[in-house]
Amino acid sequence: MTAKTVRTRIQACLFLAALPAVAIALRLFYLQTIRHENLLETASKEFNRTVREVGPRGRIFDATGSLLAESIVTWDCALLKKELRDPARDLETLSSVLNLPGKELRARYRKGKNFVPVKKNLDQAAAEKVKALKLAGVRLDAHQNRYYPSGNLARNILGLVGNGRGLTGVELLYDKVLSGNVSSREIIRDGSKDGKIIFQSKTDDGRTPLDIHLTIDKNIQFFAQEVLKKYADKNRSDLAMALVQDPDTGRILALATYPEDLIKMEPVEWVYEPGSTFKTVTLSAALEKGTAALTDSFFCEKGAWALNSKVTIHDHEPEGTLSLSGVIERSSNICAAKIGLKLGVENFYFYVKSFGFGTKTGLGFYGESSGILRPIKKYRTVDLAVGSYGHGVAATPIQVINAYSAVANGGRLMETRLVDKIATADGKTVFANEPSAIRRVISKATDDAVKEVLKNVVEKGTGINAAVPGYSIAGKTGTSKKIDPGTGKYLTGKNVASFCGFFPADKPQYTILVILDNPKVLHYGGETAAPAFQEIAKKIITMRGLKPEKSLLERRAEAPVPVTD
Repeated sequence: MTAKTVRTRIQACLFLAALPAVAIALRLFYLQTIRHENLLETASKEFNRTVREVGPRGRIFDATGSLLAESIVTWDCALLKKELRDPARDLETLSSVLNLPGKELRARYRKGKNFVPVKKNLDQAAAEKVKALKLAGVRLDAHQNRYYPSGNLARNILGLVGNGRGLTGVELLYDKVLSGNVSSREIIRDGSKDGKIIFQSKTDDGRTPLDIHLTIDKNIQFFAQEVLKKYADKNRSDLAMALVQDPDTGRILALATYPEDLIKMEPVEWVYEPGSTFKTVTLSAALEKGTAALTDSFFCEKGAWALNSKVTIHDHEPEGTLSLSGVIERSSNICAAKIGLKLGVENFYFYVKSFGFGTKTGLGFYGESSGILRPIKKYRTVDLAVGSYGHGVAATPIQVINAYSAVANGGRLMETRLVDKIATADGKTVFANEPSAIRRVISKATDDAVKEVLKNVVEKGTGINAAVPGYSIAGKTGTSKKIDPGTGKYLTGKNVASFCGFFPADKPQYTILVILDNPKVLHYGGETAAPAFQEIAKKIITMRGLKPEKSLLERRAEAPVPVTD
């Protein structure tokens, strides 16, 4: 054998010996470089576990301190098959402690790959029993269930929670305030059969949930919801709302909607033409600017007035000459238009804006609307005329009640309040939402005159069905047509009926707005919304023990038959 042959054979042997090493090196390169992330994730799942726990959310209370919402911690129990030391024994122990059929649990265990759910929503007592067993491979995952002690009371205000986060309503609006502490616990086990813990760490975001105290009064909210459902069903309305406010502070005492929608906040989102309830704004502006006086009288054109060749304004009932108070009492559209035209576009627009229309209230709800108020430069004579009796402008219910509360409290537009304060779990106040006036809209003298007119509306005008014997009520009815969103034209046979007022009229404590959308039995505000106002007012009077202002004998023996509006 020649030296060359020997050298060739040695080289061949070296090549063959190197092949496995090259293959192994390539495999290692593939696993350590290309598949590194996937293998790391697989190993992490095998030996590492991160448990994320969300602490309880803050509580929500009403103005009286009654609990409206709180979080209850429950636990889900599960098994990790690979970590169980004695499956037969552990399954039997769990079925006994949790009162589960052993046969069913064993069947579930056999079908599961590694993660086997055992039982959901364990209370604290059951969870403690499971923890006391100290069984390897038994997992308890805590999660939150939001509990509402009063059922559906104020649920449209409170909103919804999902996965520990607020989804709608106050739960969403104040999610950062209410959110509980989030902690993460990382556990690393070794590769032994028992999977002993070799490392664990715990981190949390340090967040402390706070409690929210609303301005809502639980009892008044209940009255509003109860009465609203009664009159909405009675008149077969598509939608109904009742709002109650403290006029001196702007605090909202009730926001009721029927049927209830937990996704939308209708009182701040829903937009409608306020109709004749808006005449109070026109009246206030005219008296404040001196373009009208209580001693003035107006000719109502016997029920029909041609504003121009294309527009004729109509009244519900033909009227002759009425005093300024009579115009509002009988709810004459024609005379309201005349008052508005005499007031002028600039003055009208100024006071509409001053009363808060065309501007969001600042409550902060994401869907809140500012209403619809066209720019002053686009106002024509017809816009001013119809706007004077609440057509051609659109408002939210919260804007309307704010405007009436301004009249009730002496002429100041107040900031709307839904949250009274934010406090720690032990009751320490972190933030107090003090009442604040935005601006003075009208003078005290003008305000007193407007109140007298609105009292007359209830005593002898269209709002007589809102009267409460022994108590002075001030307010105004409203009936407006609905607009087709698609065409922008008024719909035939569909309207919105409303009544807004306050009591006791001389020293008002409560402002109430009732709205019935598209009532199908009775149609006018004086027939539908005013009686609902009366019933809510009576319940509040009884609950608060408000003393009568005058004897029943002082009421008129025969009340006049009101016109409809």
